[in-house]
Amino acid sequence: MDRGTLLMIHILTIHFKDRWVDIQKKQLEKFVDEEYKVYTRLGENYNEHKDKFDEALDGSGHWTESMKVLLDFIHKNAKPDDKVLLLDSDAFPIKPISSFLNEKLKDYPFVSCQEPEHEIDNTRKIPHPMFMLFEAKHILEGDLENYLNRIIDDGTGTWWAGVIGWLGKNNYEYYPIERSNKINLHKLYFGVYEDMIYHHWAGSRKMITRPDRRRAAETGEDIEVIAAQNHQMSESVFEQIVNQPDDFMDYLMDKYKGELG
Repeated sequence: MDRGTLLMIHILTIHFKDRWVDIQKKQLEKFVDEEYKVYTRLGENYNEHKDKFDEALDGSGHWTESMKVLLDFIHKNAKPDDKVLLLDSDAFPIKPISSFLNEKLKDYPFVSCQEPEHEIDNTRKIPHPMFMLFEAKHILEGDLENYLNRIIDDGTGTWWAGVIGWLGKNNYEYYPIERSNKINLHKLYFGVYEDMIYHHWAGSRKMITRPDRRRAAETGEDIEVIAAQNHQMSESVFEQIVNQPDDFMDYLMDKYKGELG
C-alpha cells in the first residue's frame, strides 16, 4: 500500500506547561505502533519545543478554546477514516495500545477514559477529555466539533458535558477505559487505565480536585495543606516517571516486586 494512503491517528494535545513534553513524546514513540502525527498548543517555551511536533501553535487558553484551533489540523490533514485522539499533556500510553483501540472502534464510535472520582456525582460514568478517541469523520462530516470547542455544562459542573449530549443525540454508546490501579497513592491522581494508559492528573496546575475537597469536608483538614501534600507526592512520582517509568507503572499495577529507587 502506498504510504500516502495509510490510515493514521492524529493526536491533539495541549501543553499549558512544558514539563510533560518530552515524557509524552517518548511514550508515544514507544507504544503507538501505527502511523501517527501529533499537534499541540504550547503555553511555555514554544521555540524550544515546537519542532518536536508535527505542527504546533503558540499560546494558551481554556481546553475548549485551545481545541477550537487544534481541530483545524484535522480539517487540514485527516481523512474521514483516520482516527483522532484527544490526549491530556500528562497522559500517555504505558503499553502498546493501537491494536486494542482499533478493535474497540469496530464496536464503538467513541472510546474514552472515565474517572467517576473526578465528578461531582461519582456514580456517573462520564467520558473524560484526558483521553478521547474517535474517527475523523465525526469532525469532517459530522458535528462533534461543535461539542468540543465550547464550554457546555449540563448542570453538574462538567464543562465538557457537550460530549455527553453528542453521544445521546446520536444514540451512541462509548467504550469506557476504566481505572485499573492495584496500588492507589491517591483516589484520583497517578491513575492507570486498563493497564495501558497513565494519567498523572493536575500535572500542570494546583493539585486540588474533587476528592481533595471531599476529604477536606469530611476531615476538617485545610485544603491548602492537602494541596501541599499532593504536590510533594506528585514530585516524588514525577521523579520515578523520569528515572524508571516502566518499573513505576508496574508498581502501580502491583507487578513490580523489586525496590523502587
